[in-house]
Amino acid sequence: MNTDALLIYDGDCAFCKQSLKWALDKLPAFCRYVAFQKVDFNALGLNLADVQQQVWLIDGDRKLGGHLAVSWLFRNQPALGWRVLGWLIKAFSPISARVYRWVAENRHRLPGGTAECTIDDKP
Repeated sequence: MNTDALLIYDGDCAFCKQSLKWALDKLPAFCRYVAFQKVDFNALGLNLADVQQQVWLIDGDRKLGGHLAVSWLFRNQPALGWRVLGWLIKAFSPISARVYRWVAENRHRLPGGTAECTIDDKP
């Protein structure tokens, strides 16, 4: 796992924090992570709309958003099963992108979600 990679997530969203906690509990290899509220995302080439709408993985000059960030996390695991899942997410990218977008748009309705998770309510 590239320890210089950085995962940026929504620290105000309970669903996002629960998802991160799940990943930290289940995935043995993990990169650095920070809430977008605590990082200068503009310096990383992202804007407010970018970080409000999806998780981002910064790996050197590469910026992977949404399902591609999730795929990267799985593909960089030591266990074959997680790596296969990561490759499947990437291989079926059009479908994975739609699923990710649906989850992101409805995260306030999902288990652990709260009103703060709603994307439309953010400035």
